[in-house]
Amino acid sequence: MKLRLKTRLRRLAFRLAVLPVPTRLGWYFFGAGLLMFSAGTLYLENSFLLLASVPAGLLLLNALAVWLNLRRVTVRRELRPDTHAGEALDVSLVCVNPGVVPRFALELDDENQTDLYRDESASVTLMVPAKSEMATRYTAVFGRRGRHALRDIVLSTAFPFGLMRMTRHLQWQSDVLVYPRPVRLAPQLEEKLLAAARFFGESSIASRGQEEVYGVREYLPGQNVARIHWRTTARTGKPMILELEGRQDASFCIVLDTAPVGDPGTLRARLEALVGLCAGLTWFFTRQGMLFRFAWHGEQLQVSPPGRGDPHYFGIMERLATAGFSDARLGDWIGEVGVGGAAEVPVVLTLGTREHAEASMRLGLNAVVVGATDPDFKQHLRYDNIGRRSVSTTELAGDAARQAP
Repeated sequence: MKLRLKTRLRRLAFRLAVLPVPTRLGWYFFGAGLLMFSAGTLYLENSFLLLASVPAGLLLLNALAVWLNLRRVTVRRELRPDTHAGEALDVSLVCVNPGVVPRFALELDDENQTDLYRDESASVTLMVPAKSEMATRYTAVFGRRGRHALRDIVLSTAFPFGLMRMTRHLQWQSDVLVYPRPVRLAPQLEEKLLAAARFFGESSIASRGQEEVYGVREYLPGQNVARIHWRTTARTGKPMILELEGRQDASFCIVLDTAPVGDPGTLRARLEALVGLCAGLTWFFTRQGMLFRFAWHGEQLQVSPPGRGDPHYFGIMERLATAGFSDARLGDWIGEVGVGGAAEVPVVLTLGTREHAEASMRLGLNAVVVGATDPDFKQHLRYDNIGRRSVSTTELAGDAARQAP
């Protein structure tokens, strides 16, 4: 019996929640009509009773108008399926009117979202023609990386008199994957990585002079300019480089170690800084056209195959978007990654110190190790004129790695 009563009360509350309610001006009209009705009843004046029906009629007319204005109207949210944290994102709210009567003054509220900061509190669509749709846009920013669940959209209107307002909560659940914001690498770190690429580009049987030309391809930044074939470059209009037998360009392996080490109070800050540096390396290698792969141990070991270009960039950024702390130590799984190949440069990023990570790797690996606990961690980052270390939105939008496939 109690369960049935609760169910009926819940249904009644749901139905009352979608009914038109008076606005502040509507309550004034309701109070004025009530006073005139009371005066007409007290003094037996029919004119007061007639005047009291005017506010009541306007309220009922406005309630019917807002109900018809929102009837069968649907809204959908359109936005990019990917974005970087702190990057401006254009969100479109599309109102669809399947009826034969135009709809007017529809207010869309999409501000009750977690970690979504927008420039306007609400959006207003002045008119949606019959059997058509109208889009309204706003700019928003996600404050942190990760997977965000966008919740319901609130649709309301008080057309035409502003005396009654009706509100509908449209269920719309969608997920958005927010990538970490890449940081700028210090010039010393960039030169060190490019020098490693040039070194491996000239190391092989080339020293014996026995290599042969077996192809020509487009030049990529970081390769040796001495191998550019100028005749083919002049003919094609873009730099072309010789592919020589026995010469192999360098590839990189980014190893991310997120096992909790050090002060617990700074773990979260160090994790975000390390993920940002890893994203900066991914962005740098993609912009330079270099071959690289990524390894990280979450719930299980994740190793991406070597690759380059935008698809490879977004594949790694999807993993970095949800990267958290790891229960496995670096020394327990780095042997399974297979780092230290003939022409591969390991780049190890760890939450602890550089010495702790180097002790977990075998000797002679010659890896570039960066520790988030080291005092010189910030020396691997570059800051602009106003002290920002993240890659700007303009650079992300104008770079090759800007749109997911």
